[in-house]
Amino acid sequence: MSFIAAHPQAAIDRFDALVDDVRTEFGSDGLMANVERFISAERPEFIWDGRFQEHYLGEWMGDDDGAEGLHCILILSHFRSEFIVASCVVDGDERLHFMTRQRAYTTRDAAEKAFQSAICR
Repeated sequence: MSFIAAHPQAAIDRFDALVDDVRTEFGSDGLMANVERFISAERPEFIWDGRFQEHYLGEWMGDDDGAEGLHCILILSHFRSEFIVASCVVDGDERLHFMTRQRAYTTRDAAEKAFQSAICR
């Protein structure tokens, strides 16, 4: 059985809010350098939070002992003016553990085609 969920509330690009938060916390000196540090450290979480569609792929079959109870989810997301299709590994509470793949697209149409294509494989 296939399951696709929509998350319309997450369709807003969170990049501007990130810039505002970093400016508030650290000031404007070196603002974009600080923003880039946050993005490099937290990019998978920003992509996960910006998802607006997801498709359950099944149980994660990792070879480590901590893999029990993890699931694979394909997401369509928006962050930093890019549309992103990513494969994610999450727990039962939908907390992101890691991303196995991600690919950015400049248009929503291209990303949606890639998302649907991945589902239909």
